[in-house]
Amino acid sequence: MVFVASIRRRFQEKVVFITGAAHGMGRAHALAFAREGAKLVICDACRQYETIPYPLATPAELADLSAEIESMGNPVIAAHTDVTDLAAMQALAARAQHELGPIDIVVANAGVYSFAPSWEMSEQQWDETVNIDLKGVWITCKVSIPQMLPRKSGKILCVSSTAGIKGMHSLSHYVAAKHGVLGLVKTLAIELAPYNINVNAICPTSVDTNMCKNQAIYDAFAAGPGPLATYEHMLELTNSINLFSDRDLLPPQAISEVVLWLASDEARHLTGSAIPVDAGYLTR
Repeated sequence: MVFVASIRRRFQEKVVFITGAAHGMGRAHALAFAREGAKLVICDACRQYETIPYPLATPAELADLSAEIESMGNPVIAAHTDVTDLAAMQALAARAQHELGPIDIVVANAGVYSFAPSWEMSEQQWDETVNIDLKGVWITCKVSIPQMLPRKSGKILCVSSTAGIKGMHSLSHYVAAKHGVLGLVKTLAIELAPYNINVNAICPTSVDTNMCKNQAIYDAFAAGPGPLATYEHMLELTNSINLFSDRDLLPPQAISEVVLWLASDEARHLTGSAIPVDAGYLTR
């Protein structure tokens, strides 16, 4: 007898809005929702900020993601939109409602960082990171919530970090922003509870993306050229001699699994929470 595994369709016809979607975790989240039937609104600035020392997403990556989602038979809106641009984000949310229907689920994922001791950090470094990582999350929520209120239904998921729970060297702007995301989530959870809208945060550890695999992070945390040193400082999941293994960074899909659970009815009784997806990093 042959058993055929059924495909879960928890998000059939749901409109899901994901920022910072062109690559990394955002891409993984978008594809995960698409596989379960969602209609996607994906955006990314698709530009390189001056102070960010690793490659950010490109227009080609966003186009490729859009094409992959369409190949699954899912409607998708893909936009080159900067989360710090309120007018542009309002226009995108309005377009989503007009073309796909009101937004059901928000994943405020866009985020960046750079490295410097607090007293050596430039104002531009501080502003670019905090604007994207905190103001961008607020703007994403601000433009989406009005579409949820009349229906008294919705899920908002904001991507914080283990840096939203503890301090980290040379990342004061990132740490401050990610702590701020948790404050925003807790406040929104209180404000939106009467409307049956759940608001939660995800706090990933180091994930296997460009954000954690680049020369700038190796140099910043190890003061040396080799990638191996990063694993000694950021996350050690194994006592294996081979520290430079896939087990030292979580795959983006591991974060997506938690995002989908929080967005589902299975997590309907959870709000105002910050869920570490850290393989024990914070309790190490």
